This record gives sequence, structure tokens and C-alpha cells, in this order.
Amino acid sequence: MTKRPHPAVRPPAIKRPTAETRFFIDYDWWERSNLDLKTYLYSRLDIGDDLELEGEDEKVDLIDPATGEVRQVDGFQYVLQTYFSQLPDDFAAQTSMVDAVFYVLLANGNQPMTAGAIAERLQKPVETVLRTLAGPTVYQGIRPILEED
Repeated sequence: MTKRPHPAVRPPAIKRPTAETRFFIDYDWWERSNLDLKTYLYSRLDIGDDLELEGEDEKVDLIDPATGEVRQVDGFQYVLQTYFSQLPDDFAAQTSMVDAVFYVLLANGNQPMTAGAIAERLQKPVETVLRTLAGPTVYQGIRPILEED
């Protein structure tokens, strides 16, 4: 009986998110899910049941303070960004980790943020943020950007 050599099989390299990995809200995830993003967000805004967001479909100019770039967003996105950027410093203690990260990303205009920056804003260890977001389950469309080498 001859011995056949076994080919060396290496498992595929799995990129693991780190403190420098950037995260964002994937709005396509919401479109594919059975959840309605606007309804979900309305339920999170503490603005009263009677308030009608007039002009939410109008365009608003936002200026990026870092680059000076002007971009237009719809009125609803502007309300979200303004609302969530004014949360108190201890808001993360009053909600789940996933919701807190979601709020931080909304406050940042859904511009990708590193896990380290998110952890700093939440006043939580970066390992806690990564344990929550780096697994196979996608929560509320929050995804890492894993660049290919």
C-alpha cells in the first residue's frame, strides 16, 4: 500500500475587525430586511407623538467640518443627525450597545467610524464594541469595512 501525500490545505484567511476597522450603517441591509428604517427611527426619536416632521423630504446643505465639503441630505436625515449628535454623554448607559453604536453612526452622518472612535464616544472598552459588532450576525445594518489587501 502506497502512501499518498495529503495536500496542504490552509483555511481561508478571515479578516477580523480590529480597533482600526471602520463601521457604517448599511442601508441596503434595511431594504432587504422585513424592517422599515423610518418607522424604526421614528420610534427612537423622543420628539412627541404629535410632531409632524414638515419638510422632511426637502434637501438641506450640510458642511463637513473637517473637509469643508458641502453635501445635500434630505430633511429627515438632517433631523436624525442633529438629534443624535445632541445626546447626553451617558446615553450609552441607558440603551443597548447596538442601539448606542447605531446612534453614534447616525450622529456622524453615517460616515464610517473606527471601532476605537465609537468606543471612545460610548465610553466603553473597544473590546466590548468589537465583541458586539465583529461576529457573523449583522445588527441594525451595522457592518465593518474590511478592506482587501
